[in-house]
Amino acid sequence: MRRTKEEAAETRNEILQSAKALFLDKGYENVSLEEIAAAAGVTRGAVHWHFKNKQGLMFAIRDEAQQPFQELAERMSKELPPNPLDLIADTIAAIFDDVHGDPRKRSMLKVMMHLDMAFCDGTTSRASSFRHDMHENFERIFTLMDEKTKLPAPWTPDTAASALTAVIGGLITEWTIDRGSFELVPCGQMFIKMVLKTWFPLAQTQELAITAI
Repeated sequence: MRRTKEEAAETRNEILQSAKALFLDKGYENVSLEEIAAAAGVTRGAVHWHFKNKQGLMFAIRDEAQQPFQELAERMSKELPPNPLDLIADTIAAIFDDVHGDPRKRSMLKVMMHLDMAFCDGTTSRASSFRHDMHENFERIFTLMDEKTKLPAPWTPDTAASALTAVIGGLITEWTIDRGSFELVPCGQMFIKMVLKTWFPLAQTQELAITAI
């Protein structure tokens, strides 16, 4: 049974990676489940069983994008580093780096944004939206910071997570819709660092004090 579960997980991952490659190369709308199945070396039924449809595949790809924030939250839950704001900014900067240089990923972001809007409008079923998941990860991170150093008033873990999620979403949306207005790299990256240090000057001061000890 254990081997069967492992094989199922491997098959699911193979389908997911094949779908991601095809979506990037041909565009989400131009890829069929049959093409995904052929690329993964499985039947169309296997794709349907693991993901139901193309929307399910895109949701899974979208969930993968949350991994850096999930991993950061896990890391901080074990031991809060002396520079949590820098780690948050660096994690976001790495994501901006990844999407900025690849126009195919820009197109995929548009599809993800469309799915999020459909979720918010209630026209598609999903346990949570991308923004909701991002908010939860950031709230967990800010809760850990608050327990260690206390966030400056009027910030709470919830309001800080909401604000940062809105800033990231706004930057990516603006860049995706009209790339000519500004660049995610380096402008978006610098803005995130500026925002974090402006919002949480006390935490920044405490970081410097801890580092100096």
